[in-house]
Amino acid sequence: MRMQEDAVLGCKLSKSLSFSQDEELYIAASDTKIKMIEDYAPFVDKILNDISYIPRNILDLGCGPGYIARRLSEVLSNSIVFGVDKSHVMINHANNAINKSLKNNYIFRSEFEMEGGSLGMFEKEPDYLHYYEPRLKYMIADSAKLPFCNLKFDLILLKGTYKCLENKIDSLKEMYRVLSHGGEIYIYEFRKDIPEDEFTLLTKHMKPQKVKSLRRKLNCSLDIEEYRNHLSEAGLDKFSLIEHDGLDLKITIKKLNL
Repeated sequence: MRMQEDAVLGCKLSKSLSFSQDEELYIAASDTKIKMIEDYAPFVDKILNDISYIPRNILDLGCGPGYIARRLSEVLSNSIVFGVDKSHVMINHANNAINKSLKNNYIFRSEFEMEGGSLGMFEKEPDYLHYYEPRLKYMIADSAKLPFCNLKFDLILLKGTYKCLENKIDSLKEMYRVLSHGGEIYIYEFRKDIPEDEFTLLTKHMKPQKVKSLRRKLNCSLDIEEYRNHLSEAGLDKFSLIEHDGLDLKITIKKLNL
């Protein structure tokens, strides 16, 4: 089989691999202590430095195998963290990791998936969200049909997942619906429009393979104008700020206190 390098991870993946096989390779490449030390832990520290409050409820949207959500639950002992993803493979892996210590085998499914239909807004959350109460919960759900009540989360995070959302406008609206007053949404992506001379300067001490991987990730990201259009269409442009720092781009969306 001819192999190609996948844009998501830089893993060598076969064109004939199924999506679930690609996900398994992603998990295998990212589920390491080194990755936690060098990537996930510093990212969580960066988030905590950016906020001036302790969030009670946190949503990691597009959580993948759950590493960031897990790290957040470790350092924020009084917070409840939800990791949400549409992938059964990712959520199974995330649940298996916590089940080793909790000795449970639950997969939380969203209402739309359980009933196979569309999801309306909840006046109160469905009971299945509460029959098991750890501080860390992983759920299968659609970002455009979140199974949470209004104003649920103080902090919502997306790391490298916004570009993968199938329905970005409805997802933005849903995130804002479940965001509490005074809460914040942080969307982290790579900065596609970075000038070439700046990219060269920032990556000059990196190994060639790392630079190649970063270029692929940048090319998979959206242009700033696309982000602006999405925010405007979702009615959130007045509540959002787009910033860049080196290779990274950050979108902050705030819901003002009443």
